Amino acid sequence: MKGIIQKYFSTKRLILLIIAMAILIFIPALENRRLLNIAIIALMYVTLGESWNLLSGMSGLFSINHALFFGLGTYGVTFGLNKLGFSVLGSILLGLAMNLVAATIVGYIGTKLSGLYFTMAFIGLWQTVYTFSYQFFSITGGSLGLSMPRELLLSKRTLYFIALIMAIASMIFYQFIRRSRLGTNFVALKENPDLANALGSNIRGYRFLSTIISACMASFAGSFYAFYMMTNNPEVFSGIISLKIIMVVIVGGMGHVFGPLLGISFVIMDELIRGMMPSQFAPFSVIIYGFALIIMAMVKPEGLISIFKKKPKDNGVAAKQSKKATA
Repeated sequence: MKGIIQKYFSTKRLILLIIAMAILIFIPALENRRLLNIAIIALMYVTLGESWNLLSGMSGLFSINHALFFGLGTYGVTFGLNKLGFSVLGSILLGLAMNLVAATIVGYIGTKLSGLYFTMAFIGLWQTVYTFSYQFFSITGGSLGLSMPRELLLSKRTLYFIALIMAIASMIFYQFIRRSRLGTNFVALKENPDLANALGSNIRGYRFLSTIISACMASFAGSFYAFYMMTNNPEVFSGIISLKIIMVVIVGGMGHVFGPLLGISFVIMDELIRGMMPSQFAPFSVIIYGFALIIMAMVKPEGLISIFKKKPKDNGVAAKQSKKATA
């Protein structure tokens, strides 16, 4: 067991993770409702961040509308419970099934298009689903959404620990994929797809697989959000959620398992600022953390993870080589 843990996490990272977990487990003891709400949302974005990180940070398929998968997970639960009479598990599986269909479409697009064209096609699919959620009132509830059965209302403490378990599980799963042969192929897709194709790697298959895995991770987060809010509405597909998912990863460090964990500082800051501002000025919080993002991009373009990365030791090798070159 010890060898398996050391294979996927270094000793220092493991110590930092244990300390972070100890702090997170202690939060519910404070019995502060606002703090719990912020922590729940932040931990949910860790799961969403790892989902986006796997698709875009590891595989190189830049998802600009990742809220599509998140929203389908939310609607799957609410629709299954309200319209179809499914059990909780059946409704969660319905959300997964809906995401598998969407991921198959996105994955197919990814095999035909790349770069800007992939992004444009993804926006078209997202806009279609977003419009459908507004217009088909009898199925989706329109702008009012669908409410969850009251008997499924969970306490904030329970929701917090579910979010914590999801966040930890998503990080472990991401690191497992990254250190596996599958992860190596995903990285090859991002770094040099032409070379990977020349070496016999199944580019289309791996793009399909990375999209499906990422969509399923986001679907679980969406299902959880349905239980947290006890309702849904088309805003779960909004571009603001997609932007936050992207920012969580970029702020923390793209392509790193601990990136989303560090990047939720962005979400926490957003929640705190909007909470302190009068309701009419809350939307202007985007200006404050927008400036913070600009400053951070200039100072730490690799994300907050670069603070903890070791600088390569020179040991005078470069100096010796330069002396030989000038001699």
